[in-house]
Amino acid sequence: MALPTPNSSPFGITTGSDGDPWFTEFVNNQIGRITPSGTITEFPVPTPSSNPSGIAAGPDGNVWFTEQGADNIDRLKLSSP
Repeated sequence: MALPTPNSSPFGITTGSDGDPWFTEFVNNQIGRITPSGTITEFPVPTPSSNPSGIAAGPDGNVWFTEQGADNIDRLKLSSP
């Protein structure tokens, strides 16, 4: 399945608390989600040039990911605390 942003270099993938696959886009600094119908949504990572790579669904219902280029761990909030 082609991603909306060319040359994204998808890297890690996990199943989110919503049941959808979530993935990192290493080169374009984004996190993506694919719905069962095939709709792809991309979310920019706020840290510039962070190169998101590893990704996991957390027990808090959010998606956590590593920012390899920024030496950081961050999350995309999917649920309220």
